[in-house]
Amino acid sequence: MKSLNCFFILLDDELKVKTANSKYLDIASSAFEPEKYFIDYVSEKHREKFTAAFASAQKEEECVTIVTAPIELENDTLTIKWSICSLRNHDNGFEGLELFGVQSKLSPKEIEFEGGNNHDNQKILFERTSQPFFSFDLQGTLIKANDAFADLLSYSVTDLPGTSFLSLANGSDISDLTNFIAKALEGNTLEYKCALQDKTGKKVAVKIINTPQIENGTFVGINAFVKKTTGKTQIEKPFNRDEKRLKLVLARLKKVLDSSLDMICAVDESGKFTYISAASDQILGYRAKELIGKDFHDFVHKEDAESTKKASINIKRGTGTTNFENRFYKKDGSIAHLVWSSRWEENDKRFYSIARDATERKLSEANLKASEEKYRVLFYNHSVPSWIYEADSLVFLEVNDAATQHYGYNRKEFLSMKLTDILAEEEVQKYQSFLQEDSCKQCHKEIWVHKKKNGDLFYAEITSNAIEYLGKKAKLVLSIDRTEQTIAEQDVRKSNERITFLSQATFDAMWDWNVETNEITWNEGISKMFDLSDPSEAQKPDWWSNNLHPEDKERVERKKSYHLENKIPRWEDEYRMKTGNSYKYINDRGYIIFNEQSKPVRMIGAMQDLTERKSHEIMLQKLNNSLEKRATELAESNTELERFAYVASHDLQEPLRMVSSFLQLLEKRYKDKLDNKAHEYINYAVDGAERMKRLILDLLEYSRVNSSKTEVEDVDLNDIVKELQFTYKNFLEETNGTINTNKLPVIKGSKTQILQLFQNLIGNACKYKSTAPPIIDISYEDQQSCYQFAVADNGIGINSKFFHKIFIIFQRLHNRDEYSGTGIGLAICKKIIDKHGGRIWVTSTQGQGSTFYFTLPKSK
Repeated sequence: MKSLNCFFILLDDELKVKTANSKYLDIASSAFEPEKYFIDYVSEKHREKFTAAFASAQKEEECVTIVTAPIELENDTLTIKWSICSLRNHDNGFEGLELFGVQSKLSPKEIEFEGGNNHDNQKILFERTSQPFFSFDLQGTLIKANDAFADLLSYSVTDLPGTSFLSLANGSDISDLTNFIAKALEGNTLEYKCALQDKTGKKVAVKIINTPQIENGTFVGINAFVKKTTGKTQIEKPFNRDEKRLKLVLARLKKVLDSSLDMICAVDESGKFTYISAASDQILGYRAKELIGKDFHDFVHKEDAESTKKASINIKRGTGTTNFENRFYKKDGSIAHLVWSSRWEENDKRFYSIARDATERKLSEANLKASEEKYRVLFYNHSVPSWIYEADSLVFLEVNDAATQHYGYNRKEFLSMKLTDILAEEEVQKYQSFLQEDSCKQCHKEIWVHKKKNGDLFYAEITSNAIEYLGKKAKLVLSIDRTEQTIAEQDVRKSNERITFLSQATFDAMWDWNVETNEITWNEGISKMFDLSDPSEAQKPDWWSNNLHPEDKERVERKKSYHLENKIPRWEDEYRMKTGNSYKYINDRGYIIFNEQSKPVRMIGAMQDLTERKSHEIMLQKLNNSLEKRATELAESNTELERFAYVASHDLQEPLRMVSSFLQLLEKRYKDKLDNKAHEYINYAVDGAERMKRLILDLLEYSRVNSSKTEVEDVDLNDIVKELQFTYKNFLEETNGTINTNKLPVIKGSKTQILQLFQNLIGNACKYKSTAPPIIDISYEDQQSCYQFAVADNGIGINSKFFHKIFIIFQRLHNRDEYSGTGIGLAICKKIIDKHGGRIWVTSTQGQGSTFYFTLPKSK
C-alpha cells in the first residue's frame, strides 16, 4: 500500500502563499514559502487550469472547485488533488482562498524512500540522513535503526536490531503505542506523538511518522522517521487559525454532514447520543435535538437488543463494523431497518457511526421473497410443461409436473438428463449452432422437434428466458405442444406454394379483387392472355369493365352485382373481352369472401380463354348439323329400304308358291308320261323355288330385327338355354352330344331376339360338328358394365382369314351340298347384339372348334 499525504495552504487576496503546514518539510528541501505566488509552483501547461479554478472559486461564497495537477518544488514534483474554497469577511468581501491538498501519486523522493525495490537508494538515505530513522517487521521487532535514532535514545546502533519496539515505550504509553503499531501494520500512514524511554530510563518526547515498507511488491514492515518534541502527547495543529476561521470550517463540516442522506451520529461510552445529523428527522421522525442525550439502546428493537450490544462490545475492542443491521423504533411507532458502519475512538471515548435507512430495501426483499414464492407455486402447478436448465452444461435443474407427464419421464429421470436428450436427433446439431448465436439473447421463442420417452416426436413451441438460479446462469423454459398447429401451417404453406406454382404454370389469368378499395391484382397470365405490353394497365379499376363487349357488358355486370348483393359466393359467366382489334371468348369464375358482418370484402377468381374452343364448337356445330341432316336422310332411306324389303319378301313369296305348286302338280299328273330328264328338271325347279323361299324368309327375318320395336324385359338366360336344350334333344341323343352351362344371369332385352341369338349360335355348333360327339359350353364373365358370354364348340373350326366375313349377310364358307343354309344366321346374331348395345367376335382353330364371344349390358 502506498502512503498518501495531506496538507493545507492559505492564500491571501492576491493569491500569494500566506501560510502552509509543514507536511513535506521532511521530503521537500523547499516548501511553500510565504509571500510567493502559488501559481509559480504550478507547471506552465497546468497554470491555465488553476487560473480558471481560482476565478471560479472567487465568484461564489460556497463554491468548492476540484483540480488535480502536479506541483513543482525544488528537486521534487508532487501530484495533488486540490479542493479550493473562497474566504469572505463580514461584508462578504473576498479575503483569500483555502487549499486542501491530497497527494494522489508518490513523489520521486517518496518512491526513493518507500519503493523497497531500490535497495541502494534506501541504504544511502538510511545512512546519510540526520533525521532519526528506524524500521520494524510485521511482528513489531526492530530490524534496523540509524545512528541518529540510536543517539536519541543513548543506544549504540548494534544494540537495537532484534529488540521489540514496545520495549522502548514509556510505561504509560505502552497501550497507545500498541494501538499505533497495530494501525501501522494495517497499512495506515500515521503521525503520532508519544514518549519513548532511553537506555537510562529517561522519557524522550517524540513524534513518529511512519510509511509502509514494500519489497518486491509485498508489505513486509514499517519505516519510520522520528522527531524530538517538547511537551506531552497532544494533537499538533498544522497552523494557528483564529476563532472565526475555526467556526467557518466547523460550520461547513456540519453543512456537509447534514446534507447526507445517511444518519451520522456520535454516541458516548454510556450509550447516549452526543451528536446526530439532520437525516434523523427523515429516517426516524425525530429531530436531532430530540435525540441528543437520549440512550441509544432505548430505540433498538427488543429482538435486536442482544445482537446490538454484542456488536458495541466488538467495536469498542477495536473491531470496526460495517453492514451491521438492526431495527429502530421510529417516532410514530413503526420500524426502521438500519445498516450501520461504526468505529470506536478511544481518545474521545465515543462511537462514531453512520446509519443507512434499509427499510425500503427490506420491504423490497420481503416483496421479492413473496414474489419468488408465488412464482415457485405458479411454476410447479402450471399446466404448461416448464423446466429450468443450466445455460453452460444444459443440465436440468428443476422441472414441473406438467413436463414429467407430457414427456413421460419421472422427476428423478428428468433431473439426470440434459436438454439435448429430449431433442430429436436431427435437431441436436441445429441446437449446437443455435447456442453460439443465442448466448447473448435474454429471451427466445422458436419451434423445435422434441422427443418423448416412448420415442414419439412432436413440435414444441419453446419460450426461454435467461435467469439466475441457485447462483448459476440458467434458462427458464415453457414448452407448448404445437404439433397440430404446425402441421396445419405446413399444409397451408404447401397449399400456398402449389397455388403460386399453379399461378405461374397455368395459362389462365388469376385475379384478386378488393371489393372495399376496388383494387385488383393479377398474375402473369393476364399479360399473356391479352398481349399487354404494360401489365399495370390491368391494375386500373375500370380496365376490365371498359374492355367488355358492348353486347355482354350490361348482362355480366348485372349478374356480378346480383351475387354481391344477395351474398351468393360462387359466380361464373362467359363473355367476350376486347384484345387489340378483336374479341376473345372468356370463361370467368370467382369466389366471394365475406367478413363477420356478411359484407363482401374480397373476390378471387380466374379467367380462361375459350376463343379456340369456341371456334371448334362452332365448326363442330356446323358439322353436327350436317351429320344430323345426313342421318335423317339415311334414316328415311333405311326406313324405305326396310319397308321395301318387307313388302318385297311378302310379294315374292306368292309367285314362288305358285311356281312350286304348279310344278308339283305337273309332276303328279304327268308322272308316267315324263321321262327321267323331265323329272330331274322339275326337281331342280322345285328345289330352286324352295331355296328362294328360304332366302326370302331369312331376309324377312333380318329385316324384322331392324324394323321391329324391341320390347325390353327381364330375360333369364337359364330358361333360354333349357328351352334350346329341349329343342335339340333328339339331335343330341342321336349324336351323343351335350350342352354344358353354369348358372347364367338375368338381363334386360328382347326375349325373342335373345332366344334367336342363342339358337343361331347353338344351331351352327350342331351343324358344323366334327366326327366326334358335339360338346357345346356356355359361360360368362361378370365385368364392370356388362356380361361377357362365350359359346364354345369342338366342331370343324373356322380359318382365321374368314373371321371378318362370317358376320356379313349371305356370306357362306361351304357348298350347299356340304352344309345347308343361306349364310344369314350370324348376320342376324350381329344385328341383335348391335341393337342391344353389345359386340360379337370369334376365336377359332381349324379342326379344333370355335368360340363365339359377345357382350350384353347388365340389367339396370
